[in-house]
Amino acid sequence: MNPLGIHVQEHRLKNGLVVLLLESHDAPVVCVSVWYRVGSRHDPPGKSGIAHLLEHMLFKGTPRHPRGAYDQILHRLGAAANASTGFDRTNYYVLLGSDRYAIALDLEADRMRNALLAPEDFTDELRVVVNELAQADDDPASALHDQVQRAAFPNHPYGHPVIGWRDEVAAITPDDLRAFYDRHYQPGNAFLVVAGDFRPDQMLADIEETFGALAPGAPPAEAVAPQAPQTSERRVDVRRAGEHELLLIGFRAPSRSDPASHVHDVLAQILGRGRTSRLYRALVESGLAVQASAANQAIGRDPFLFMIEIELARGADAARIEAILEREIETLQRGEFRDEELARARKRARAGFVLRGDRVSARAFLAGECEAVAGWRFLDEYLERINAVTPEVLSEAAGRTLVRAGRTWGHFQPRNNGHDAGESTQPPVGHPAEQEG
Repeated sequence: MNPLGIHVQEHRLKNGLVVLLLESHDAPVVCVSVWYRVGSRHDPPGKSGIAHLLEHMLFKGTPRHPRGAYDQILHRLGAAANASTGFDRTNYYVLLGSDRYAIALDLEADRMRNALLAPEDFTDELRVVVNELAQADDDPASALHDQVQRAAFPNHPYGHPVIGWRDEVAAITPDDLRAFYDRHYQPGNAFLVVAGDFRPDQMLADIEETFGALAPGAPPAEAVAPQAPQTSERRVDVRRAGEHELLLIGFRAPSRSDPASHVHDVLAQILGRGRTSRLYRALVESGLAVQASAANQAIGRDPFLFMIEIELARGADAARIEAILEREIETLQRGEFRDEELARARKRARAGFVLRGDRVSARAFLAGECEAVAGWRFLDEYLERINAVTPEVLSEAAGRTLVRAGRTWGHFQPRNNGHDAGESTQPPVGHPAEQEG
């Protein structure tokens, strides 16, 4: 039992499927959650968004459960179901009464290898996803995020949005989708998380009966080149219609599996989480910004970004805000931390993690996210690591991560007057000889 009170039992079926059982009896429900070790990082070159599009298609039926049957069955049972795609994983879950979980196991095992992927359904879902992309393009914050990511990771799939680029998504074919499904949706490339009210021995027997009957398939080889360190600052300017001027600064930061990752969670609390944070006091209370926040976005298997987001007050000077931000970062690098500030930051980091496991479905999702990017035993270690964070390790992490050479600076400037209503995205400015990955 880890400090969160989550007990994990790990099993592996003969076909390679990993099973994580999280038994608890505080509510008569079970969450069945299937995770595939495939996400947007596995999108083939020129076909960004295919992992996300496939997620949509898995709700379109199998020979045993034709189109509409999946939703009808779960609705009749009073179940909740959804799915999501990330950089390194795709997740499907069903939450239902503990006396009905066998139906969820059967449905998920069926679509693991028997999805119809009918051409007519493909056309409909492709239209849905392209519409989602159009809506994202209209949102200034989303557009700025996409361009900062693209500049920060020019030669790595983390540089494209999980949902993909519109022109590449529109060019995906049914044959592309089928090949991607057959390559990645296999028991040997997946794990199953089941949380809630069940008997482990009976649950394992039911999983063997459903998922155990599937052929293992060949696990796909990782084909993503490693990332090279970023060695110079990059800047991105986005100008289009909008209401508010925005800054988004991403610093290359460790992956979640790196022992230093939790230190950056505490750094984010101190720098930009809540009204007592340094950026709130320096920028929001002074009237220079409407909001200012920081977050450690360690959400993939590879290093990603420590992000700072600032919405400028009308008329505020971005250069002045940059100078203030650099001043605040320098205090972190010098190790200037107040005891009560550090204690509050550790407490909030611990509380945020604990609250992510406050109900059955949340525990399943937390365990799954940890397994996908760092291994589920991360659950056992996180709180103790947070408790051990000291001013010395914080200043060391700030000095290593929050540096100009490792940052990508994004600036959104709204264009709202009649003669300046065009749209543009300026390419990133960086060292011309820099190569990554």
